[in-house]
Amino acid sequence: MTSHRLSKPLIRSLALAASLILLSACDDSTSSQSGQANEEQTASEQAQIQKYNAYVEVANSVHRSYAEDLATYQTTVKPVLDGKKKEDNLLFPSSSPMGRIKENLDKARAMKPDMAELDGPAKAYSDALAKAVPLDRDMANYIEAKTYLSDKGAHGRDTQPAYIAAMEELATAQASYNNAIEAKDRARIKSAFDKTEKDTLAYFRIGMVYHIKDSMDLASGFLSGTGLGDKKEAFKASLDQFNTMATGYDNKIREQSNEGCSAIMSKANAYLSTGRQIVSRTEDGSYEKDKQQRSQFQMMQSREQQDADSLLQDYNNMISRLNMNQC
Repeated sequence: MTSHRLSKPLIRSLALAASLILLSACDDSTSSQSGQANEEQTASEQAQIQKYNAYVEVANSVHRSYAEDLATYQTTVKPVLDGKKKEDNLLFPSSSPMGRIKENLDKARAMKPDMAELDGPAKAYSDALAKAVPLDRDMANYIEAKTYLSDKGAHGRDTQPAYIAAMEELATAQASYNNAIEAKDRARIKSAFDKTEKDTLAYFRIGMVYHIKDSMDLASGFLSGTGLGDKKEAFKASLDQFNTMATGYDNKIREQSNEGCSAIMSKANAYLSTGRQIVSRTEDGSYEKDKQQRSQFQMMQSREQQDADSLLQDYNNMISRLNMNQC
C-alpha cells in the first residue's frame, strides 16, 4: 500500500491573535505619564498584531503548497514534455497566483515594527517567488495554449530545468516561512494560555486552540502515513485535554444562556470523534489488517487515509469556527 502525504494543516488559528492580547485600560488615578506609556504600548502591540496577521493571511491564501504543485508537474507534465508519455489535454498545476502572493507578502514585510523571526523567511519567500513568477507564467501559457503539441514539447524541455529549479527553491522557502509562523504561533498561544485567568470563558477558548494544535502536532506521523507510533498515548491525552476545554467553554456559555454553544461543540465533537476512532483503530490493529489486503484494495483509498483526511478537515472546521468568534 502506497504511503500517503498530506499537506501541513493550514495556519488558520493565527487570526485569533488580536483577540488573545488583553490591553490594559487606564483608570482615573493613572498619571498622565503612565497613561501615555500605556497608549504607546497599546499602539505598539496593535502594530505587531496587524503585521503578524498580514503575514498569516499570506500563508492562508495558498491553499495548496508549491511542493504539491511541483510534484503534480513532475508526474503529469514532465513525462509528456520528455516524450515518455502522450497527452493532448495537459493541465498546468498552478494553484495560487504567485504575483499576488508576492505583492501581499512584500506589503506585510514593509509594515512596522520589524519582526526578525518572520521578516527573514518572508524575504527568502519573496525572492523565490520573484524567480518563479516569470517561469510559471511562461510554462502556464505554453501548456494552456497547447503549444507543446505544435512544437513537440521543444520549448517546454528548454524551460523545464529552470522551472523545476525555481519551484524547488520556492517550495523550500514556503515551508520555511510557514514553519516560522507556526513557531511564533505556538509561542503566542502558549503565552496567552499561561497568562489567562483559569476557569474563565477566555481561558477555555484559548485552551481549545492550544490543545487542538498540540494534538495535531502529535498526530503528524499519522497524517504523513506512518501512524501514531510512540505518540499514541500523548495524542489520547491531548484529545482529553481538548475535550475538557471544549466542555468547559460550553458550560461557561450555558451560565449565560441555556442554549450553550452548539456551533462550537458540534465541530469539537466531530474532531474528537475522528481522533478517538483513529486511536481505537490503531489499538485494535484495523489499519494493519487493511495493509495485509493490499492486493485486493491497492487502488482504493484505505481507511487510514480516509481517517487522516477526516482529522485534518475536522481540525480546519474547528479552527474556522473559532475564527468566526461565535458564542
